[in-house]
Amino acid sequence: MLETLTVKNFGIIEQAVLELTPQLNILTGETGAGKSILIDALRFCLGERFQTSYLRGDGSPCIVEAVFNISSALCKQLPCLDDFPLENNSLIIQRTVTPDGRNRIKLNGLAVTVAQLKEIGDALIDFHGPHDHQQLLAQHRHLEILDALTDTQGVWEEYDVLYKKYMHTSQEIEQLNSLAKTRERDTDLLTHQIKELEQVPLDEANFAEVQRDQIKVANAQKLYENISQALTILENDDQGSLRQAFKPLQSLAAIDAKASEFLDKLSEVQDQTSALVSSLKDYSESLSFDPGFAQRANEQFDAYHDIRRKYGPTLEDAQRFYDEARKKFDLLNDFEHNTHHLAQQLKLQEETLVKLAKTISSRRKKSAEMLQKTIEKELNELGFKSIAFEVRFEKKQVSADGMDAVAFFISTNAGEALKPLAQIISSGEAARIMLAIKRALMKVDPVPVLIFDEIDAQIGGRLGTVIGTKLNEVAQHRQVILITHLPQIAAFAQTHFKICKVVEKGRTKTKIDVIEGKDRVNELAHMMAGDNITPTSLALAREMIKGVMI
Repeated sequence: MLETLTVKNFGIIEQAVLELTPQLNILTGETGAGKSILIDALRFCLGERFQTSYLRGDGSPCIVEAVFNISSALCKQLPCLDDFPLENNSLIIQRTVTPDGRNRIKLNGLAVTVAQLKEIGDALIDFHGPHDHQQLLAQHRHLEILDALTDTQGVWEEYDVLYKKYMHTSQEIEQLNSLAKTRERDTDLLTHQIKELEQVPLDEANFAEVQRDQIKVANAQKLYENISQALTILENDDQGSLRQAFKPLQSLAAIDAKASEFLDKLSEVQDQTSALVSSLKDYSESLSFDPGFAQRANEQFDAYHDIRRKYGPTLEDAQRFYDEARKKFDLLNDFEHNTHHLAQQLKLQEETLVKLAKTISSRRKKSAEMLQKTIEKELNELGFKSIAFEVRFEKKQVSADGMDAVAFFISTNAGEALKPLAQIISSGEAARIMLAIKRALMKVDPVPVLIFDEIDAQIGGRLGTVIGTKLNEVAQHRQVILITHLPQIAAFAQTHFKICKVVEKGRTKTKIDVIEGKDRVNELAHMMAGDNITPTSLALAREMIKGVMI
């Protein structure tokens, strides 16, 4: 539910705070007092476009904040809320626009985009105003409304899984048919590509080893010359310099015993020099590549270079290309068999889908009969005496939502043919029809807050009582916020807000008060009699409130 709405510097509202209750909240006041502006402010807070006319022109920022308490079940339906930790299920949305046009949106203190805000807002509040019915009653929504009333959960899960497989098979057939048009040319090209990619293993470790071999092959002559020079120096010297050092060191050790350690180290140097010569000879022999090895190393290196250039830049990219090429080649190479197999598979999938779709359609038609009776009953009570409502079905090709095209048709006057619901023009009629639909969907509709504006357009007092009763019943399951000019509806308010305009220091402002007791009786009497409030109108107002409480 919407707990609090705070509005600052929005239109003629300098500052207003609405503390709302869980059931029926009613806003009354003179035309132009700012009732609809409050609803506009809430729409803005939930993602609607900002209009420059909303700025008050005094250089102050426009700020609207809405505090919601939302159920755990609704949280699960909104994965986008996972990034915004809720404390005690509280969701605080604040939107600010500065005079220079900067727009800031915060959700529980964290920044969000307008798109995220709109998604969340659509799940929190259903607006039913003068222009909303055009979208809400559009034909593309009718199947959604019907499915909300239809128990098809188990069937839908099976249908959805199978439909995805069906679409995948269809795409494979389409791809195969497309390939078939250039089958011979593509087969030759794929054969060449596959052969080229199969020259070497497509992994980085093998490529690194080939690189090392190629470097050695390419530099073998230079390496051999350097090693030969080193061996010539070490072997020609025959370690003579080291042997010549033994005699003076022996004489030194004879005089000073501590000098004997120098002789040990000299021996170690001789041993290390001998080991170095041996290792260099072994390495020199390893450089004696046979021509075949050198050729293979160069060919493999060149193959890797070409593959990375054509199919890379990485070998992982080349491997993916190879897998796809192999798959296409296999399809084309056994085209007739694959085509027949996929066609048979598609046929079996479609047959199963049609059976499931017929089950879904059958259940939808039962729900449609129930919806038709409910809507006609509700609308009859809401003042449509010659109402006819019908859910019409048309069969279509298998699709993600089954095989039914659904449209709501209605006739609100005797003798008139039923017409598509989307052609309803009167906002008053549309609001009452939506109220009837909402009552039919009360147990399955997850949106927790309903807002109605102009639901009482072009209706009289007796129907006002009926609509008030209906709204009160809806408010037992959903929070309802309503703007009305009818005292018969206002009498049902759990919380009654009076909105009026005042002028302070030459500036028009909107004032909002929660009215109770005597003030509420006076407001209802004023709604009936205008400024000429009489004892009769006051008595009638008290009777209205008393009758609702009973």
